[in-house]
Amino acid sequence: MSKIISFFEVAVIASLVASPAMAFDSGSNGSFGPLNLASGDRQIVIPPDGILHCTTINIPSQRTLSFIKNADNTPVYLLATGDVTISGTIDLSGQSPIGKRGGASGPGGFDGGQGGPNPGDGFGPGGGKGGYVTSGPPTGQFIRGGGGFGTASTRATTGGAVYGNSLLIPLTGGSGGGGGNHPDASSQHGGGGGGGAILIASNTKIVFSWSGYYISAYGGSAVTGHGGGSGGAVRLVAPEVSGNAGIGVGGQQEGGFGRIRVDALINSLNIVGSDSPFATFGSNLVVFPPNSPEIRITQAAGRTVPLTQTDPVFVLLPPGTPATQTIQVQVKNFNEIVPLTAVVTPEAGARSTYNFQIDNTTGAATSGTVDVQIPAGVSTRLDVWTR
Repeated sequence: MSKIISFFEVAVIASLVASPAMAFDSGSNGSFGPLNLASGDRQIVIPPDGILHCTTINIPSQRTLSFIKNADNTPVYLLATGDVTISGTIDLSGQSPIGKRGGASGPGGFDGGQGGPNPGDGFGPGGGKGGYVTSGPPTGQFIRGGGGFGTASTRATTGGAVYGNSLLIPLTGGSGGGGGNHPDASSQHGGGGGGGAILIASNTKIVFSWSGYYISAYGGSAVTGHGGGSGGAVRLVAPEVSGNAGIGVGGQQEGGFGRIRVDALINSLNIVGSDSPFATFGSNLVVFPPNSPEIRITQAAGRTVPLTQTDPVFVLLPPGTPATQTIQVQVKNFNEIVPLTAVVTPEAGARSTYNFQIDNTTGAATSGTVDVQIPAGVSTRLDVWTR
């Protein structure tokens, strides 16, 4: 089981399991009220913390719930004090590229890499490497890779690797495919975006009624047969989960599959479709584990990142940022020496990684630094993950 913590995410907590005598609390305070799509489709702006505090949730057949990502691109947390009924579609899929621009991810996922003469790698822990767009590349060039997540990309050498864990704690989306190069500039396409991540929890029950519609967290398609995004993540948590459910976490154009997790005390759920093998089942009725390990980027490029900023924390560096940067990182609640990797992913060109560690044997908040090199002339994204 790999432990990948993206930006600020908690590590795996496997021992907090509710007993039948315990009343499960999803964490919803009910402030959003009922989420009911009976009158039509709905697109919701995700709150800064990613949480929608519902009373009940009803998504009828032929209705679609979709989202507008928040500034920090958090996963979606649909929490309900009452019943959740799903017969329609919840859409968190990654997008296809628009020309050279990489496809956007679903909420909580990672974008595809940019196409061009110096193609960009896909974003995320399983981002595919940039490369040539089609088969038969010139000597010395590789075909670009799809993103990985629950499974690796099927593209050897340039495909993204597996990360995360089957518990979906922390909740993380899929990774982007690599951008593409081609002698014809009109064929220099970006990579597909990774599928998003969603957790649906109810104090009472989650009931599905399959009607040909999906919780859709597919990876985004690439323009050719290579460089697609990986599928995303869907987690369901309630005392009872039942019915026939369509849940899609497939990758596209050599992108890997995502992950599905169902935690319930009474589970009679039947997952319809080819993605069912990528589901695991348990009774870990915990939405936000207490005292979880934390990682924060607290300072980068002269910018202080406030600890109040919502998860996940990442830093975008504009073109012209001085080449050498010292990054300050804070960790908490690991109770061990934490092996970390700072990942510098430019808009164009390959990513760079820098390994370091922070002693957190006391468990209290401790900080460390790492020096990284920022490519010239392009915008760059900085992430920190565990190794």
